[in-house]
Amino acid sequence: MNDLSAYTIPQSARLIDAVAAIKESQNRCVVVTSDERVVGVISEGDLMRALLADVDIHAPLEDWINHGFKFLRNVDYEDALALMHEHGITMVPVIDESFQLTAVITLSEVLQRVELKPTS
Repeated sequence: MNDLSAYTIPQSARLIDAVAAIKESQNRCVVVTSDERVVGVISEGDLMRALLADVDIHAPLEDWINHGFKFLRNVDYEDALALMHEHGITMVPVIDESFQLTAVITLSEVLQRVELKPTS
């Protein structure tokens, strides 16, 4: 697992902060938190939609957070791979019952640990 702060951004941040956080995490999204609880994710796609809507890059990211994000309750690389494949995502947050972030599973980690089966 990795340092979780590298994959999070506060809900009070700006869109430009999300761009920097995504670049730093080397993933296509980051987890958005409020009072140490996960409230959603923001992805490169969400940021592009904001820019295409002519929103200022220094605007709050709050209106662009995806609250319907996919997550797991336990670290499970097979389940993470299934979510990634089904939903086209590259990172799966692992959260506990109180929505505290406990881990982040990245596509890179999944590819290192899961035996990929050939498709027919």
